[in-house]
Amino acid sequence: MADENTFTGEQIAVAARELRQAAGADEERFTGAQAISMLSEEIRLLRERGFNDGQIADLFTGFDICVSAEEIREGSVRPAFCE
Repeated sequence: MADENTFTGEQIAVAARELRQAAGADEERFTGAQAISMLSEEIRLLRERGFNDGQIADLFTGFDICVSAEEIREGSVRPAFCE
């Protein structure tokens, strides 16, 4: 079996951003629900390490992604704006 290359999330994110720019496309945007879905594995890891949903929501806010603990718990959000 051939040795399979792997890539970090950051490498993929940079490639996606630069390929969109090369194509002249707008920056891709995601809803809060999509962000929660895309980061579900990271949320699971945080919970395993003792973080509650309120603490996780606070971490999201540090990235200007405003979701509540309830929205994380439910796995879906309504549009929100950071104060």
